[in-house]
Amino acid sequence: MKRILLAAMVVLFFTMSVSAQEQDKNPEGALLPLLGYHEGKLLVARPGMPDPVFWRSVVLLVEHSEKGAIGLMVNGLSREVPLSTLFRDFGLRAPRDAGEADIRYGGPLSPGSGLVLHTREYKLDETHDVGENLALSPIGAVLRAIARGRRPMKSVFLVGHAGWRAGQLESEMRRGDWYMAPADSDILFGDDRESKWSRAMERRFRVM
Repeated sequence: MKRILLAAMVVLFFTMSVSAQEQDKNPEGALLPLLGYHEGKLLVARPGMPDPVFWRSVVLLVEHSEKGAIGLMVNGLSREVPLSTLFRDFGLRAPRDAGEADIRYGGPLSPGSGLVLHTREYKLDETHDVGENLALSPIGAVLRAIARGRRPMKSVFLVGHAGWRAGQLESEMRRGDWYMAPADSDILFGDDRESKWSRAMERRFRVM
């Protein structure tokens, strides 16, 4: 049941995002060499991005190595869902003050899976650190911790992710499809989805 719920949300998010395409010119940013890997940084889609899935997207790179890259779209469409619904789907008992979760579209791959992006002070056995101040944990593990009274300072629930095979992202960067920007807490966790791309573009730099 939980996979059906998460997958249905991704289909809705994708359908709405594709219908919003438009084209712009490709602006310039500060040019930096493409050296090393960029886990913990933001990918910022250039105006006129040819792939409609990533049109005006801002993607946090959570893994980047010689084997490829994995990212989470942080300005994807979102939907408010009662946390009690997620607790029930995972077979857990919800606390009285569970509240709601802002579940966001993280990318087109693995639509039946979900992760929680959160601040790094929050540690679970399943937590994976991302960069200097961020971390990822499975939704189920976070829900079990919330049931015990443990919540991260800042967090966002995401379903699906983006992925690139070895060398693919580097090729797209050289082609000019992506800019990069430092990760920003307001962009990652803030509610103003519409302005995230423009704010990330203001902080962008270009790789070659």
